[in-house]
Amino acid sequence: MCAMRYAVILAGGGGHRLWPASRRSRPKQFLALGAAPDLSLLGATRGRLEGLCPAEHIVVVTAAEQAEMVRAELSGLAPENLLAEPAARNTAAALGLAATHLVRRHPEAVLAALPADHYIADEAGFRAVAARAFALAAARDVIVTIGVVPTRAEVGFGYLERGAALTDAEVPGAEVAYQVERFVEKPNAADAARYLASGRFFWNAGMFFVKARVLLDAIGAHLPETKAGLDAIGAALDANPGVSGLAAAEQVAAEVYPGLPAISIDHGVMERASGVVTIPGSFGWNDVGSWAALGDYRPADEHGNVTQGQVVCHDARDNIVVGDGEHAIAVIGAEGLVVVQAGNAVLVVPRERAQDVRAAVAMLRERGLSDYL
Repeated sequence: MCAMRYAVILAGGGGHRLWPASRRSRPKQFLALGAAPDLSLLGATRGRLEGLCPAEHIVVVTAAEQAEMVRAELSGLAPENLLAEPAARNTAAALGLAATHLVRRHPEAVLAALPADHYIADEAGFRAVAARAFALAAARDVIVTIGVVPTRAEVGFGYLERGAALTDAEVPGAEVAYQVERFVEKPNAADAARYLASGRFFWNAGMFFVKARVLLDAIGAHLPETKAGLDAIGAALDANPGVSGLAAAEQVAAEVYPGLPAISIDHGVMERASGVVTIPGSFGWNDVGSWAALGDYRPADEHGNVTQGQVVCHDARDNIVVGDGEHAIAVIGAEGLVVVQAGNAVLVVPRERAQDVRAAVAMLRERGLSDYL
C-alpha cells in the first residue's frame, strides 16, 4: 500500500503576513517558526512524514526562484522530486503539475497535498489521521480532506461543514468520516462562534488526499484550461523517457504555465467537486498565518509575553516580540503588541491586527522600496 503513497509538499508561497522575517529571499516556509528553534517549517513538514510514505516518494513543488533554497533545506531530495514552477499560478496548477508527474510513476498513485508552512504539535496524532485519509482515498475515487476539530471561534481560518457520516462499510477500518456539505471562507466573529457551537464545522487545514488520476479528472471537469496545459506537459513526459522527459516537460511548462489560470485548489476544485469527504483530526494544528499565531503554541512568560531573540520586557503584557538575535529589543509599558525586527525592517502592530501586515508589504512595494521586501 505504501508503494502507492506520495506526499506533495507545496513550498512556493511568499508568506507576506510574516514580514519582515519572511522575505522574497527567504519566505516563511524556510524560517524556524515552529517549536524547534533550528528547524524550518519546511523541514518539519518533511520530518513528520516519516512512516507515512517512502522518503523517495516525497515531492516538493516550489517557485523556480526558490528551488535552490529547497535543495539546501531538504538534503537528499531526489532531483526528479523537486518540481519548479516557472510562474506562480496558485495551488490548483501546482498540484495538477505534481499529479501529472505522479500518475506516470504509478497509475493509482495517491497523493497527500500538504502545505509547507504549517505547525503541528502532535505529529503522531497527525500521522494516524493521515494514514486513515490515505487508506480512504486509495479505496475510493474521492477527495479526502482533514477537518481540524476547532478549539475556538477563529476568524483567521476557513471552515468546512460536515454532512452525513459514511457507513462503516464505506470507510476502511470503520473509522469516522463525513461527506463535506460545503466550504466556508474566513467568517466574521459571530459566524465563527456559531460554527463552533454547532459542532458541525471543522477548520479547513488545506490538507487533502486523492488519487492523482482522480485529481486530474476533477481539474479537467472544473478547470479545463488548466487541464489542457497539464496535458501538454504530460505529453512531453510520455514522448521522452527518463531524464530527457523531465527536461522536455520543463520546457513545455515554461511555455504553457504562465498562461494557466491563477486559482487555488480550494476555489477551483474543492468547492465545486461533488463527493468530497472529510476525516476529523485533533493534533495541535496551526497555519502560522500571522505573527499572532506564535502565541498559540510558543511558551509565554508569566506576563503573557512570547519572545524570541535578545528581548527584554518591563511592565509589559501579552506581547509577541521577535528579533533576529543580532539586535536587542526592549518593550516597556506596552500591551497586546506584535514587535518584529528582522534585518533592515521593523514591524509594530496590535496583535488583533496581525493579519493586516500584507498592507505594509503592499505600501512598501507601491513606494518602490523593494530592498525591504
